Amino acid sequence: MSEILANENIFKDVNYHQYLVEYEGDILGESLNASDYYVTIINDRYAIISLQKDLDINLNDPYFKFIIYIKPAELYTLEDVSPIEASKVGFLQLDLPLNLTGKGVDVAVVDTGIDYLNEEFMDNSKITRIECIWDQTIISPEKDELIYVPYGTVYRKDKIDNAIKVNRAGGSPYEIVPSKDQIGHGTGMAGIIGATGKNPALKGICPECNFVVVKLMEDISYRARFDTKMPIFNITSIFSALEFLYRYALNSKNPMVIYLPLGTTMGNHKGTGILEDFIELISASSGIVVVTGVGNERDSGGHTSGIIDGVNGFAAMEIVVSPEQKSLWVDTWISVPDIMSLDIISPSGENTGIIPLVINITNNYTFIFEKTSIKVDYYFPEENTGDEFIRVRFYNLKPGIWTFRLTSNAYLRGIFNSWLPQKGIAVGNTRFSATDSYGTITSPASSNNVISVAAYNQNNNNVLSYSGMGFREKYTDKRKFSDMIDVAAGGVNALTVFPNNKTAIFNGTSVAAAVAAGACAMLFEWGIVQGNDPFMYAQTVKAYIAKGTTRRIGDIYPNPRWGYGILNILKMFQNIE
Repeated sequence: MSEILANENIFKDVNYHQYLVEYEGDILGESLNASDYYVTIINDRYAIISLQKDLDINLNDPYFKFIIYIKPAELYTLEDVSPIEASKVGFLQLDLPLNLTGKGVDVAVVDTGIDYLNEEFMDNSKITRIECIWDQTIISPEKDELIYVPYGTVYRKDKIDNAIKVNRAGGSPYEIVPSKDQIGHGTGMAGIIGATGKNPALKGICPECNFVVVKLMEDISYRARFDTKMPIFNITSIFSALEFLYRYALNSKNPMVIYLPLGTTMGNHKGTGILEDFIELISASSGIVVVTGVGNERDSGGHTSGIIDGVNGFAAMEIVVSPEQKSLWVDTWISVPDIMSLDIISPSGENTGIIPLVINITNNYTFIFEKTSIKVDYYFPEENTGDEFIRVRFYNLKPGIWTFRLTSNAYLRGIFNSWLPQKGIAVGNTRFSATDSYGTITSPASSNNVISVAAYNQNNNNVLSYSGMGFREKYTDKRKFSDMIDVAAGGVNALTVFPNNKTAIFNGTSVAAAVAAGACAMLFEWGIVQGNDPFMYAQTVKAYIAKGTTRRIGDIYPNPRWGYGILNILKMFQNIE
């Protein structure tokens, strides 16, 4: 039977997939009549449906009549290149004559957790600067008294300090606060943003900021399906984290920078979607800003695009599938009002024929020679954009060149874009044969309401080959503002904190976004905490950052690689003055 609050073990059951849904009405009352799924409420508009992995939600089923919209599965990965443990490597240090340290500002880190025992996250009195940790992975009967969470456990500052004291006395701190960062990414990024500087080489940008940490729950069912060696996070975990942080910020009254070093290649890349819309909602409040990297997908071969000329015209795109790739999905978006249908050809030459365009129906097909099964769903019009969206899911996938042939049924411009999952989910050399490096920004960096940060090599002033790029036309047609990069920041060889009193070097757009998150915290301290600009919104912060960049001679700005230029915190404040 379904439950009012799902048994939290359901999120750790490899046999269940989680879906984010928008609902109206008595979803709990209706769910009591169902038998194959669980409902977990996030808020009065959104919920999580946990469904057995071999089932699909059928909106024509009366059990789901309360659902307005279901978000097709969307998986997120960390925006970093693998960290390397080290002892003596320097990173670009910010030399600023500003007395801004992030004091009075909460920095939320939505990541893999934090090593709360590390002194780099304590003040000079050895009191923790971590206001709370919501560990989504720990099942506990204890629930937070101030802010509702749908699952997991919240540990407040007093309990964290108690665990630290027990640790100093030789006791077991994890009996009090059992949350650990086993991966180290969250700890490392928190260090770049705001390490205290007990070790001067590790001092963060805002050494007096407070931290609010969300340790995300991994999606183990999809990780098992794709057999990845990296963590995968479902949109349901991220959405729940943002809801918690929004409530926390409203309750605390402190300005909050939400650092979100996660991205997905799924979605329409137009800055609209269920997660982007929610970010827009919370960013409408003064003193809240979300910062994320643009992802590391530019050189992955995971994006292709094309134009079909006229009705009944067609275009083909080839996907090179590596032997390691056993499962895959491919998302294709067709700009409104064009309509296209799909035919899939296997490496052996077998084809499905044109798959009929029928909404709310999943088309199933099994190739005889490859024994590969596919599921094809048409979403037309897709609820958030009005565009046509085609998702193809492969099971028992065989290597070789798979061909997608799109045929135009209705024509105006004939533009289509297709994306593979990001690196780590797409493994080996799985890629499109003909790739397009434009349009490789990951979501939610494509949203208008986040600070989207590209990475460059601060040692030679070159943009990194893997840092995601925006669509070319978004920069040539200034009427189109979505998918725009705001700024570039250093992203190479960042020495930072690592669990168990170690250090590590990180690279990638997550590093660049951490630097920018520190800059945003400084802006909030200057503006809101010190009263120089007490009503700062996300768009205010974006404007300050855009006006305070360094620009290379010869480049045209904004551009799809750098956005408005290289982050220059000193210049940003000089321009304010």
